[in-house]
Amino acid sequence: MDLIYLHGFSSSPGGNKGTFTRHWAEARGFPFHAPDLNLPTFETLTLSAQVAAVEALLGTLPEPPVLVGSSLGGFVATAVAHRGASISSMILLAPAIHFARRRMASPAWATYRERGELEVFHHGAGKPRRLGLELLRDLPNWMDDDTWRIPVPTVILHGRFDEAVPLAESEAYRDRNPASVLRVLEDDHALLRPASLDCLRAKLEAAFS
Repeated sequence: MDLIYLHGFSSSPGGNKGTFTRHWAEARGFPFHAPDLNLPTFETLTLSAQVAAVEALLGTLPEPPVLVGSSLGGFVATAVAHRGASISSMILLAPAIHFARRRMASPAWATYRERGELEVFHHGAGKPRRLGLELLRDLPNWMDDDTWRIPVPTVILHGRFDEAVPLAESEAYRDRNPASVLRVLEDDHALLRPASLDCLRAKLEAAFS
């Protein structure tokens, strides 16, 4: 069975959790995929392009994979599942379930609309990069996520002290999706404390057992 890791916003496949997940899969001989979701480019990023890329990848696999989605990658995982992709199970790490609605309501993003661009520090590139209006124009297509009912078995790991993605988003997802369970960790958005990584390792082992 294949393992797919989906990274977060302004990040890359080679981040800390992506590297951790890759090493776990490679040590056990499981095929691993971590697509670059800065699509079509980071400057012209859209959620629609990200979802389409993951769906295309899923179409090449011999059997339903396990998806690990971090932050915005967690939203992409749920979007793909909602659209009917065949998935064995999902592990969502501080998933940005309401990314579209939260960003559309942000005062900072109102300024982004007025200026026609937004400077964002890109953790994968290690420097600020310019984000064009394509993402902002695409967000309204993805604001009905609170109606999604997803039958895919899902484990959500979310830090109690997360200041980037509200824990309430994961709680609401769990409440409307009976196939999901939520584990609240004593951590922040990064989920890189040893206990959090131990929990992720245990959930990976369970998904492939």
